Amino acid sequence: MATVVPFLWAALPGVARAASGSGQSDGAGDLGTVVLLVVVIGVAYVLAHNVVERLQRRFLVVSGAEYLLLGFLLGPAFPAMHALDNIAGLLPIIALAAGWVGLLRGTDFDFTSLQKLDPATWRVVFLHHLLPGVAVGFGSYYFFIESGWIATSPREAALSAAALACFAAADSAEPFDLLARRYEVSGRLAALLRNGTRLGDITVILAFGLIFCVFHENAPGAQDYSPALWAWVTVLLGGALGFLFSLFLAGDESDNSRFLALVGIIAFASGGAYFLELSPLAVNLSMGFVLVNFARGGQLLHTTLESTERPMAIVLLIFAGALWERTELVPTLLLLAGFLVARTGAKWLASVIAGWGTSLRKDLFRGLLAHGDVTLAMAVSFRLVYDGEAARIAYSVVLGSIILNDLMAPRLLRGLLVDEGDIQRELKDSDSRTSMEATSR
Repeated sequence: MATVVPFLWAALPGVARAASGSGQSDGAGDLGTVVLLVVVIGVAYVLAHNVVERLQRRFLVVSGAEYLLLGFLLGPAFPAMHALDNIAGLLPIIALAAGWVGLLRGTDFDFTSLQKLDPATWRVVFLHHLLPGVAVGFGSYYFFIESGWIATSPREAALSAAALACFAAADSAEPFDLLARRYEVSGRLAALLRNGTRLGDITVILAFGLIFCVFHENAPGAQDYSPALWAWVTVLLGGALGFLFSLFLAGDESDNSRFLALVGIIAFASGGAYFLELSPLAVNLSMGFVLVNFARGGQLLHTTLESTERPMAIVLLIFAGALWERTELVPTLLLLAGFLVARTGAKWLASVIAGWGTSLRKDLFRGLLAHGDVTLAMAVSFRLVYDGEAARIAYSVVLGSIILNDLMAPRLLRGLLVDEGDIQRELKDSDSRTSMEATSR
């Protein structure tokens, strides 16, 4: 345990310096902001467990919009409160939350679980992530370049379009978990789609990591390395840190010790990623793959990450709202409408193709519309590193899509599972955990 403390101590200031470009900060102001943030998140977490979770289960909505609004009210775009004006001083916390998501998805990628996947999962994952990504990516690039609404360079247009393509490709398993807390869910379709979203998260994070390699921001006067080299650095950095930290994990730690160790590990890996202008999600994904397959107690790490996923999601939501900046209304709404239509239409087409000549339903897209924590972590990471009018509009578009799709996704998924016969009955509170565990298998 003591070995991760120096790593954490070294990593936290490094993230802020890497992102802000300065080694100076107002210590008193940063301390006050951190204290305020801890209080806000503590209250939000209590509400999430005692109020919001019950409302989610009762009305079948994936919560998140209220935390985005809270972050906006505390952020610099709403100057009345001046609570989170100094975002640079809080970058270590943002990096930790984003890296947490990447590491969790990396620990999903263990050899044992992959061998148990339904063979149809691979077809669903490939089509339902490739087609939305291609449709949104090319459509967004054409909009940025040809519409005349936005003054942008081809490089910035390609960067923002590539990010939107990754945002469109990502989906979420959270609606499945929400339904499993209320209904008895069983059958092939529910497990296939849930496992498909988890596996799809891995491919999307890798694709998103390539954006940081292709559009790498080099310091003035620094040597310009190839995207292929940066891609190798991303994978090897995460893998090397995974093997390094696996030596310090005994596998029999308590939950609290394991949590503190993970904080240090993720903070160090995310700090290194931000310092090199690489994706913290991709670095932590690679590290998580090594830890879950080669470290002692790798599955226990996965369990600890899952149990603390909700607080990290709240952190991401609050900061996502704080990072938002106003953009031109008309082009933002036009691109949002196009994004929603292209993403939904491409997922519908993917369902038709995936079901062609097989027993799969041709309306699987009804269960794959939510975005989830991976999309949010990618959006925040993108916004921290890249700026410009096109990038800000892309960020606004993905936040709007997250709010709209996450509101509708659980009910659409419930309708799909009812039609398939995978929802048997409504559960009592005491049966919710058992059903959720059965659905995840």
